[in-house]
Amino acid sequence: MKVARTTAAGSLELAEAREPPIRTGEALIELVYCGLCGTDLYKLADAGRTPGEVLGHEVVGRVIASRADSLAPGDRVIAPHHAPCGDCRLCRSGAETMCPRFAENLLDPGGFSERLRLKARAVQRTVRKLDDGLANEAAAFVEPAACVLRGIDRAGLVGDAPEVVVIGAGSMGLLHLLVLRASFPGARIVIAEPDAGRRATARQLGADAAVSPEAIADLVNSASPQTGDAVFDTAGGQEAFDLALQVTRPGGRVVLFAHAAHDARVSFDINAVFRSERHVIGAYSGSPAEQARVLDLLHDGALDPTPLVTHRLPLDRAAEAVELCRRREALKVLLHP
Repeated sequence: MKVARTTAAGSLELAEAREPPIRTGEALIELVYCGLCGTDLYKLADAGRTPGEVLGHEVVGRVIASRADSLAPGDRVIAPHHAPCGDCRLCRSGAETMCPRFAENLLDPGGFSERLRLKARAVQRTVRKLDDGLANEAAAFVEPAACVLRGIDRAGLVGDAPEVVVIGAGSMGLLHLLVLRASFPGARIVIAEPDAGRRATARQLGADAAVSPEAIADLVNSASPQTGDAVFDTAGGQEAFDLALQVTRPGGRVVLFAHAAHDARVSFDINAVFRSERHVIGAYSGSPAEQARVLDLLHDGALDPTPLVTHRLPLDRAAEAVELCRRREALKVLLHP
């Protein structure tokens, strides 16, 4: 079968691989779509990349063979790649994404593959059959949208109309906008983004305002002197972190939702956090519970992430997909066989 595997140069190339055999409790699916994620780009550019590895984890597929009672050939499914054990202290405390078993990749060989094996724990805990009414393109966003939803939960927003700032209008920044709007229809959402075209896209998708990072502080302060209840940093780095603290209200929360280089550090004024009781929170991934809630939002029509899809490319053009994202010429690329 065909796979798109990592190269030593930090890109993807088409290759041949053996179809993985399935064991008891497992299933084999053929790929329908797999989204190219910022985490994939991060691994290719900076860390965690092993040449020959098959990345990809935003998977929609169709079952072609099954040794699991819950799945049958023809079933259309989403197949998130991580699952908590559900039993350890971290899982019991609500920190499922920190579970020691959560890091295990339950897709073999990975989403950028014509066919892939779903391991038994994935079948048991994360794989979900899709209703006929849900489009494949929308279903491809269940995993990333669940990551966003977990960060929104951690932001502790209350009331019907919270004040929110999102730093960055890439695919994940704009997905924050859409999930926030689905979860809090009355929220005032302001986007900070240097690219004028992406600011226009943010406004088209429902942002109350979208301005340059240089203008965001004045805009937020003029509209709401207490500034944002929560700020979601989807850009990363010192400048974004400084801006996030600047436009968060006293007692508000900064949610860090961006990979950084493996040796990246930021500095900050301790008193700006201490005296104002601001919170700085990480939001890394999504659990099966958030994935289920995202599916509900999709089925209800409250969330439609498909406008973020700018390109649909076959696996043999995976390297092109990487370059489109790196040049900021694509928002979301979906790869297909």
